[in-house]
Amino acid sequence: MNPKPPRSDMVVRSTIQPLARGVAFGSLLLASAITARWLFLQTRRIVLRPTPFTTPPLGPAAVEPQRRRIVVSDLHLGGGDRLDDFAEDATFAAFLEHYVAGGAPTDLILAGDSFEFLQIRLPTIADDDYSQAAALARIAVIVEAHSTFFAALARFVADPRHQVTLLIGNHDFELHYPAVKAHLAAALGLSPHDPRLRFGRDYHGGGVYIVHGNQFDVWNRFVNFGGISEPFEVVRGSQLVKEVINDLEDDPLPFAALIDNVKPTSALFWYLVALPRLRDAASRRFLARGLAGFFQVVALPTPHHMPIDGRSPTSIRRRLQILNGLWQLVMRFRRGRVARHREVARQVGAVAGVVEPPGSMLDQMQVEAVRQIERERRAFNDRFTREMQKIARQPQHQHDSFFVCGHTHLARIVNLGHGQTYFNVGTWTEIIQNVATMRRQEQRFPFLEITYPHGPTPQAHLLVWNGPDEPPHLWHV
Repeated sequence: MNPKPPRSDMVVRSTIQPLARGVAFGSLLLASAITARWLFLQTRRIVLRPTPFTTPPLGPAAVEPQRRRIVVSDLHLGGGDRLDDFAEDATFAAFLEHYVAGGAPTDLILAGDSFEFLQIRLPTIADDDYSQAAALARIAVIVEAHSTFFAALARFVADPRHQVTLLIGNHDFELHYPAVKAHLAAALGLSPHDPRLRFGRDYHGGGVYIVHGNQFDVWNRFVNFGGISEPFEVVRGSQLVKEVINDLEDDPLPFAALIDNVKPTSALFWYLVALPRLRDAASRRFLARGLAGFFQVVALPTPHHMPIDGRSPTSIRRRLQILNGLWQLVMRFRRGRVARHREVARQVGAVAGVVEPPGSMLDQMQVEAVRQIERERRAFNDRFTREMQKIARQPQHQHDSFFVCGHTHLARIVNLGHGQTYFNVGTWTEIIQNVATMRRQEQRFPFLEITYPHGPTPQAHLLVWNGPDEPPHLWHV
């Protein structure tokens, strides 16, 4: 006969078992609530109404067939603060003066994400204000912070043989607003409709097709990329920048300012895990904050649509005043939710800074993270190649030779067959090749030069700018 357990053990067991059941039941309820909310947000019907703020594509009728073209992408000019990733104003000015402007009539094509609207924070404008007035205030800050850059562009287009074409990307989607276009024209000393400054959703002509490329990326794909909708469409990649990455970049750690250079966005988790010096408490706090923010954006997505005027949608304002009041409550709740998410992330980070995992575990985590980053990069690059190949096979592109985009920050040259080539022109911002060792990209300033030396058939070379004292060299694959 088995002896009875001591009475103290029975008391402890009788106390713990209901507590454990309660915790399990509470966890189940929380998981069910999260799942139900996620399903609701994924299936709820949101009507995106078109607005007059659109930008048409630049087709063959608008493209001079045999004009020399220089393509640069993903400059990400910001506000001149810690969040600004572009510090190459003088380099770009020298590039324009000594190479781009010194030849035949040239179309300088900036292929999207030229301006970093998502990282301009102003004390008088809410972070989720996507109105034309807010966009105008943000572009004014960018122009003021990069006077050398804009002065060089102004000198370039002062020559009537040259023109600048700005394609729209996911970080400068507000280029659709006419007030933003007019401000940029004025910064170059041009009238709003001067043909020397043009804007396009994509660019097709002269045997070339150019697009930014965010529409190939599920994190940054717009339902209506052709213009501003009401309510304003905020894709998940933009939400991640606004709600997580900008907050992380405020951290004084030396690698924090580079965290937004992550491509693809889906690899942010692995980039954080692969960060060096995780044996340091401050680095572990940074990692935990980043992971907590990342998972909140992924698991608890917000409605990715905001009013374009900072108030309620026009359709609501036309109805009962009480509905407008309810909308304001929704807006305050959204802003409070972002603040709560950041506070949760900071609290998680504080705990992680105290807990020090074994060194062997950290080593294994970093090795696996670096491996996963490479896997994500390959999959990302392969997806872009497949999408470009689909476009190249369309009837309207059967006679085009080159298909060009940016967005990935990863310069590439891929033979598509049938005499067609895909170029990714990379970025001029600093790229981390290996997060664990913080090894940087050595080929810093890539650009694509397209010329027509023998008639209508274009030739293209992906080059790297080395400065005015030596000629550009071919991009090394």
